[in-house]
Amino acid sequence: MSEHLEEVMEEHGEYCLRVAYLYVKDWTIAEEIVQDVFFAYYRQRDRFEQRSSLQNVFYKKTNA
Repeated sequence: MSEHLEEVMEEHGEYCLRVAYLYVKDWTIAEEIVQDVFFAYYRQRDRFEQRSSLQNVFYKKTNA
């Protein structure tokens, strides 16, 4: 795992988990969703444009 991804997960992981839980009402499923979100971010991080915050990006992906 890259150092950048670790930092991003540390900074935004709890937020993403809470948002996912609000939708699914199951912590295990919420954790799986968050893992998928961070994996998608990691695969496409070079396409991320700094026009919006990472928190907004994760919120959108968590709600997808």
